[in-house]
Amino acid sequence: MISNICKNCNKDFKNKGNYEKHINKKIKCTVATKSSIKFIDLFCGIGSFHQSFKKLGWECVMACDINEAVRETYKENHLIEPLEDIIKIDPKNIPNYDILCAGIPCQPFSLCGKHLGFDDERGTLFFQVMKFVKFHKPKVIIIENVKGLLTHNNGETLNKMKEELNKEDYIINYKILICSDYGLPQMRQRLFIIGIKKTNKQKRDLIKILDLDEYKKEMTLKKFFKKNFEKDIAYTIRCGGRLSPIDDKHNWDGYWVNKKEYRLTILDCLRLQGFDKNFKLLGNETNKWKMIGNTIPTIFTELIGKNLKKYIFNDIIDENEDKENDDNNILTEEIKDKKINKGEKGENIVKKNPMTKEIVV
Repeated sequence: MISNICKNCNKDFKNKGNYEKHINKKIKCTVATKSSIKFIDLFCGIGSFHQSFKKLGWECVMACDINEAVRETYKENHLIEPLEDIIKIDPKNIPNYDILCAGIPCQPFSLCGKHLGFDDERGTLFFQVMKFVKFHKPKVIIIENVKGLLTHNNGETLNKMKEELNKEDYIINYKILICSDYGLPQMRQRLFIIGIKKTNKQKRDLIKILDLDEYKKEMTLKKFFKKNFEKDIAYTIRCGGRLSPIDDKHNWDGYWVNKKEYRLTILDCLRLQGFDKNFKLLGNETNKWKMIGNTIPTIFTELIGKNLKKYIFNDIIDENEDKENDDNNILTEEIKDKKINKGEKGENIVKKNPMTKEIVV
């Protein structure tokens, strides 16, 4: 597919004609990085949010993760060195930003964990996120977790989170997303909670952020890897259980390909999580598998980013277009004035427009 994205402002045009008209304007659009949307990446992992948001021209002003191998991998790929323990980070030392992203550790709410929720030290990390929310009051909050959070403690855990966010004037929407619905053939399901300031946009725009139906796409393992997989959709990639017998209930990496047993490689799993072959994982093999198993598939963050751009930040992105239109209107009025102010003998009076060279009417 041919891309019609302006390299300056990152605006995406569906119509080729509009794209060509945009890039050929005499008054060029402003480079996006000069007025970039900014975000922070809490519990950043290997950087799914960063990987997707940088494609939109958005800027990460802070990332953090307690795992050393994760921080090294993040720095290698995103050129930002994450801070360490979130508990030790003071929000007043962090620059302002528009979006708070948080992939809060899922074990307290996971089917594979002990379901301790806020009784688990990791479960209380939600309140560490809230200290940033209260201090900076970002326009958008994105929290990612496992679907088990929805039903944990009969729904009381989620209600408590919603209550805390409501206190800070955020309206909330949430939805479970499945990789295989959007072109990544993996069963992985993740819960996304989106909060926006009540003063920012109305509820209908909030709902649209997680409405990803327009991006739905079917994909099979056979087509994705160009190998004769018998199974259409991959199991959820996990941190443990690798190399279990292929017929065992704990198996997730073993498949039948051409009637032979095939085990997913690290590169296979990176691709199934939405990262390309140039992405570098640092650390030992155990660390690498753990990082892959914990990451958020980039298809989720990419599509959410696109909808944020479309429904929440479109007024900021269109700011440059408005400026171009204003400048063009000024130029049109200048030309009209020249037509009116002709000399007595009909000769043209030439004036200079500060935005252009001389114009002769």
